[in-house]
Amino acid sequence: MPQVYPQHQPVQQQQSQGSMVPPFSPVQPTSNAYGQPAYPPQQQYQPGLPPTVNPSSTYGFLCGPLLRYQNMDLHQGSWLGSVMMVSKPNPQGQQGPAPVLTWSDGQSPHPQHVTGQAIDGYNQSIFWRFSLVIPQDPHATKKITYSINGGPSYWFFIAGRSESFRWMFYSCNGFSSSTDSVALGGANPLWNDALAKHTEQPYHVMIGGGDQLYCDSILEEPEMKEWLGGTIPEREKAICKPHWIVAIEKYYFNRYCTWFSQGTYGQALAAIPTVNMWDDHDTIDGYGSYPESTMKSSVMTTLGAVSRRFYLLFQHHTTPSLVPHHGFFSAGTGENILCSLGPSTSMLVLDARSERTKNMVCSDQTYDLAFAKMYQEIPQGTRHMLVQIGVPIAYPRLVFAENLMGSVGNVLGNLTGAKSVVNKINGEPELLDDLNDHWTAKAHKQERNKFITRLQNFANERKIRITFISGDVHCAGVGRFTAKISPPEKDPQLMYQVISSAIVNEPPPEGVIRLLHFQDKVHILEGRVKTYEDMYPMFTQDVNGQTLQMDKLLPRRNYSHGKFNHHTGGLEITIFAENVRGGPEHTPGGDRGTKGYVIHVPRLEA
Repeated sequence: MPQVYPQHQPVQQQQSQGSMVPPFSPVQPTSNAYGQPAYPPQQQYQPGLPPTVNPSSTYGFLCGPLLRYQNMDLHQGSWLGSVMMVSKPNPQGQQGPAPVLTWSDGQSPHPQHVTGQAIDGYNQSIFWRFSLVIPQDPHATKKITYSINGGPSYWFFIAGRSESFRWMFYSCNGFSSSTDSVALGGANPLWNDALAKHTEQPYHVMIGGGDQLYCDSILEEPEMKEWLGGTIPEREKAICKPHWIVAIEKYYFNRYCTWFSQGTYGQALAAIPTVNMWDDHDTIDGYGSYPESTMKSSVMTTLGAVSRRFYLLFQHHTTPSLVPHHGFFSAGTGENILCSLGPSTSMLVLDARSERTKNMVCSDQTYDLAFAKMYQEIPQGTRHMLVQIGVPIAYPRLVFAENLMGSVGNVLGNLTGAKSVVNKINGEPELLDDLNDHWTAKAHKQERNKFITRLQNFANERKIRITFISGDVHCAGVGRFTAKISPPEKDPQLMYQVISSAIVNEPPPEGVIRLLHFQDKVHILEGRVKTYEDMYPMFTQDVNGQTLQMDKLLPRRNYSHGKFNHHTGGLEITIFAENVRGGPEHTPGGDRGTKGYVIHVPRLEA
């Protein structure tokens, strides 16, 4: 029998044969709601003595290695992170000794050994987590070489104690169901470009801004078609059947193992430590922005619970019960992150999906906790703070489309050719969930403005420049909040919204970009100081040098990177846009490189 997930009608909970853990809740569980698998005690190794390394054949691996950055121990001068490996099922059903990760910084006389911790299992596959604590060099970047069970060597780079991180940001790392991936040259071109830049000057961290994989195709599974075969009221009342749960678990597990192992992206996950946050497609298109009756249905609740389980495992190397020990904070639901990117920069990664409803992005309790931690934990001397949120907080409004969408159908889609008319889940206009997702939607306007004002007050009090980094919208752009104080170094209201999306998925049609440019105008936010909001004319030239009339949003695949400028005290962020679309993958000329567009984010002076 499959693992039974909590439903909105009482059902008897049972243990799944394919899962090695008791049932868990889609919301933050109590401390005893998610037990750990019972594995034999692991051999304890004495410091300085190498363990008995098992041959690679002892554990074949389905997925990994996957690197994750957690934080810095600023007092000890240590880098904290982890590696995840997913083992293949053992045909005999027997587990051998735990695998061992060996790492070296090329400076210490002896390599270090870390025994894997089995934190979860699925269908006899085991999730092995290797916890890493690595001393930093006082000044310079250090190369760390590692291997597992004497297998292939991999390496990554950690910043020195006095060094600011060089970071890379990406989002929308997959294809929508209607996208012609071959015409775009496949998923590799921009990842090839990013790894080439990583080779020239290593990235210390890779920030995933949401939609690290696309799981919309789950609706094509036979079991989900069975559910969709009912009327909308029948779908909302249906209890998720046991064989549906089995299919959902199998889908997400296989989807992660495949997407996180293939192509240049799989190489990047083994070479650059990640900090990730999910968005809707990590579960299913629009998750969180459907009506309450849809979101609370048994099947949608199960989709959320199962996707969260594997999201935490593959993207964060943790489980619900281990979350508090692995660098997250929560007001009850969701996993938020506050971490250091070196002495000059901190980063808040806000979970804007777990608590989301049609009328709320995050709860007041989450905002209060986030700001309390920012005031208490961000060190003095910090100059910049990145705020990573999946959906841009500064973006052209489409209020007219919101007003018309519910009554006359998919107006925006019909005008632009952007999407099909209705979605499969509840029959609403296809783009309505996208509009409801946006911070600029009417339902989120008050929450959005309060969040912006609190950030501006924090910036003014701590003299820390705030910069948003987001994805979601499949184009590049830069939004701007400013009080128009000169010089900009004196303006605490000045906050840039860097939009970098998508690294893999297809850009929107020209009609959408034209409509968004038509809707863009200056908005005024009344607060401590009057703030003006607009989209910055960033793209006066296309990648081929042609002059662009629509210069605020660029519909080309892209990613970005950033670094602290020690001479100016500012951040330099570059959006790399794909030079030429198309060209079949693995053919000459398939990769055409990128053109960089630089944003100079000034420091904030006292």
